[in-house]
Amino acid sequence: METSNYKHHKLGEKTRIKWALFGALIWVFGVLLKLTPFFKKGFENAQNIVLNTVDLYFDNLPEDFEGYAILHMTDLHLDSLPEMDKKICKTINGLEVDLCVMTGDYREDTTGSFEKILAPLQRIVSTVRHQDGIMAVLGNHDTYLMIEPFELSGITMLINETIVIDRGDSQISVTGLDDPYYYYTDQSLRALEESKDGIKIALVHSPSMFDSASDNGYSLYLTGHTHGGQICLPGGIPVIRHLRHGKKYYRGVWHYDKMTGYTGQGVGVVGIPVRFNTQSEITLLRLHKKK
Repeated sequence: METSNYKHHKLGEKTRIKWALFGALIWVFGVLLKLTPFFKKGFENAQNIVLNTVDLYFDNLPEDFEGYAILHMTDLHLDSLPEMDKKICKTINGLEVDLCVMTGDYREDTTGSFEKILAPLQRIVSTVRHQDGIMAVLGNHDTYLMIEPFELSGITMLINETIVIDRGDSQISVTGLDDPYYYYTDQSLRALEESKDGIKIALVHSPSMFDSASDNGYSLYLTGHTHGGQICLPGGIPVIRHLRHGKKYYRGVWHYDKMTGYTGQGVGVVGIPVRFNTQSEITLLRLHKKK
């Protein structure tokens, strides 16, 4: 799918990727923006990484997992801004979590070498203090060639598969899927269908699999891709969401049927190194039993 240069959507669409025109428009906009005082402000905003703490409540959370802490990072785009890894490490330094998850897009470009992000990623991995590991999925900016070096760095890559975490006599399941915006196959749906019963967490780069995850009994859906809009109008209204399915789930906590979702606003940026009316975000999620 990578070499054929086609998008493979969950809804069956298959269209050739045409980024040239869009990229040209973004470039022109960026050049014009640099001529204004707004660029400096947007650039500073993009580099200000915030740690957000969010408490989530579930009817079916086992007592053994009360307070379970998940560090969620998405859309790191480690080469999009200077010294991104140092800023991330400073933000998470000293945190102790149960699980760290990353939901895709580790580089800025969608093609070419990714060697320059490996050392920064290793520094981040070495900073995370966790009990149950670091689990990750690939995004639409990523390549399957990342899997081996990422795993050598200490990350467990989930490629349409599920890992079970035990605490006492209880379990939670974590399922990671391929990016549904570029690389959807029925293996993603099969991974959701074959997971065990109980509390289940889905890691997906884009919100677009929300309904399939809910239909298969998932309690929590962690995702990114949208950057929260990255460039938004006042009030946080996004100019572009980069979503066709699940557009209203572009930022923060959301609910679909009995499932809770969280769409991170991303750590890095793409296209133009600025943010307006969004924030570069790392999220600390704590799971609680609903009383």
